Amino acid sequence: MSKTQKKQRTINEILGNLDLLQQETLQNLRLLIKSEAPEAVELVKQGKIVYKLENKDFVWISRYQNRFDIEFAMGTSIASDIVKRRGIAEQNKKIRHVTVGNFATIKPELTRLVREAATLGLEYWKPA
Repeated sequence: MSKTQKKQRTINEILGNLDLLQQETLQNLRLLIKSEAPEAVELVKQGKIVYKLENKDFVWISRYQNRFDIEFAMGTSIASDIVKRRGIAEQNKKIRHVTVGNFATIKPELTRLVREAATLGLEYWKPA
């Protein structure tokens, strides 16, 4: 993560550092997550847009040079051909990500994954 990302503390700061196409992609990702997990709380943490359910991170948006990744905290619990692991660089073995190239192409599957991750998160963290 670059020093610029670490200094960003608001969504407007993140958006301000993007070109128009990247802004549009990021806004589409935010809208998708908010529509599929309306109970999620959105915040910026370490330059990433993080979504919490029951006060636990469930998904976040990371920016890498010219692309975005959607990262799932319990990614090993969701199945899809577009969900990937970073390999040995991944410190948490449960995290998986989806690289967002063409948003329109992956939107249907990404929608399903976010919905599934939100459902799993709410069930997992529900008080007994």
